[in-house]
Amino acid sequence: MEPNNYSNFVELARERAVRHPERDCVIFLPDGENQIDSSENSASITYQQNDKAACQVAASLQKREIKQGERVLVILPNSLEFVKIFYGCLYSGILPVPLSEPAGPQNMEAYLETFLPTLKVSKPSLIIVTSQLANFLRNQLPPELQKVFAGLKIATDEEILAETSVDYSAPEIKAEDTAYLQFTSGSTGTPKGIMIGHSNLMANLKEARKFMQLEEEEGTVVWLPLFHDFGLAAGLMGALYSGGFTVLMTPAHFIRKPLRWLAAMSKFKCAHSYVPPFALDLCLKKISDEEMLQLDLSCMVSVTDGSEPVHYLPTKKFNERFSACGLKADVIRPGFGMAETVIMFSGCKTGLHGLCVDRHVLETEGKVKVLSDDASEANKKMLVNLGSQMDGHEILIKNTDNQELPEGEVGELMICGPSVAQGYYKNIQATEEIFQQNIEGKKQNYLATGDTALLWKEELYFAGRIKDIIIIRGRNYYPHDIELVLAGVEELRPGCLMAYSSGVEDESEHLAVAVEVRADLLKNPEVFRKYVLTSIDQKIIEIVGKHFQIAPSERLYLEPGTIAKTSSGKIKHLKNRQIFAEQNFVGLIERISSPEETDDFAAEENKAPLETELTALFKKIVSFETELDQPILDCGADSVVIVEFVDQIETKFSVSLEIEDETTLRDIIGQLKSS
Repeated sequence: MEPNNYSNFVELARERAVRHPERDCVIFLPDGENQIDSSENSASITYQQNDKAACQVAASLQKREIKQGERVLVILPNSLEFVKIFYGCLYSGILPVPLSEPAGPQNMEAYLETFLPTLKVSKPSLIIVTSQLANFLRNQLPPELQKVFAGLKIATDEEILAETSVDYSAPEIKAEDTAYLQFTSGSTGTPKGIMIGHSNLMANLKEARKFMQLEEEEGTVVWLPLFHDFGLAAGLMGALYSGGFTVLMTPAHFIRKPLRWLAAMSKFKCAHSYVPPFALDLCLKKISDEEMLQLDLSCMVSVTDGSEPVHYLPTKKFNERFSACGLKADVIRPGFGMAETVIMFSGCKTGLHGLCVDRHVLETEGKVKVLSDDASEANKKMLVNLGSQMDGHEILIKNTDNQELPEGEVGELMICGPSVAQGYYKNIQATEEIFQQNIEGKKQNYLATGDTALLWKEELYFAGRIKDIIIIRGRNYYPHDIELVLAGVEELRPGCLMAYSSGVEDESEHLAVAVEVRADLLKNPEVFRKYVLTSIDQKIIEIVGKHFQIAPSERLYLEPGTIAKTSSGKIKHLKNRQIFAEQNFVGLIERISSPEETDDFAAEENKAPLETELTALFKKIVSFETELDQPILDCGADSVVIVEFVDQIETKFSVSLEIEDETTLRDIIGQLKSS
């Protein structure tokens, strides 16, 4: 069956159900490892069952008099329920708006920071949520929030899926119709709703199929959140488009035990997957040599590595280590993509390849000077090959005068083609600024990515985010390069490091770094202040100076959980810069603007009862409150941070905790008391 012959995703999905009714569509692993075998509680659906469920959901929405083109917020975890309801919205022509869940009802106020702008823009006709969240929204809202939800219709996934007595009336769906709204993460600003058209979706999945070498009946393992474009469009919808099946688990399943991802690839003989770079790092750290013995990764064909800057050496280490499990060298494929282009826009089909360039020339002149791989670390920089543009699309690099730059010169990355989305929902100004850029000598409009990059021998290489670039004495420094180097300081929390430019108006910019300190080092604040802080500060000055020949003139030392991140785990550079500009803010341990010794740290160690201490520590690290009897992995917070919380408890109390998916704070307290 050739999917290119269909004009919209619904038409394609329905035809697949006719042609392959018994073929697996989605297999859900409730515990991240196993299927439920009972037919009464099946954890998988075939193409025919998926089609039937989508028709039933669509009929339920039509019965509620929600019209084609109206919006429905879908706030559900990775599950078969999410799959059925999302596809049901597509079948009815209603625009699903997938969003992350709040970190438990008790944290709704914090959740509203990003939820309220989405609610205001999308103006949904219905919100579909879990039973727990529905109960809170219906019965437990505090007075100040009741007005926000007044008049909004709320339904649970169970209520929607239980309505089976109505008939589905298939609407007319055109290629140019909007399929769904994908809200941006807000890592560099306010979240905006991207209008993904059926034509955009079909064009992008067509090209992704070529790049990933997706074939009929092949499996794709997905643990990324389905509210995110990488998990939804690439993982879930890409598999259906190509006639394959999805093995689905939750982000928490992977984060708590990274082995589950590769074990699922091995067990179900899956060929494909999609991951951000941090996932490869986590596998290197958390999967033992003994556990590797159970893996057969020879089935893997392609894993797209993207969503954040891909670094050469860590990816190379992953390839080298897991080659012992049969992993082929060309499987991990760095790529470039963004929600504004559905997902992918380029990719290196032959695996990991680096371009060794002169760091000084790149950063001062914005040009490529190729060096040999054995050049000194201080002088070289490895750029990762992100592949060539997709067929029917164009990648272009421009300067500040909107002129196209030749190969080998750094400028803003611009793209055009049928994958580029329709624009931002109800935001004409932002649509014009981002989606309708003019380039001198070109007739078509281009999408401004907000990234700097270069082309070399028709291949794309990422340089950095334009809004985040640090310019000091005419030299460009890219935050992700500095953050990668800082990750080598063992006293700091991995992934909780931020480099940025700082300086008051009318003064030159200077380099600043904000770093979260490991919680176990803060057990005795006086010792930390007198002995440890000075050592860490000197390490940071030395390691940044060694690699970049510049010293960070300002260093901020922070408590765990201080650096704000998006729901997908990206650092919110803009928001954090605004917070760090304040002289004092919650979570600040010390601000050092010179290598001189600082004043004594007067805080005393927390001597609260164990229950209070762990609850407070959870809030500090995870940034959310939780109840003693609530499973910590079900609170809805960033699973990476929750794992950091567990690791720090083990370090602080010198214990090895038994953590299962249903483990609560009370369970942890019991283990600590009995140790």
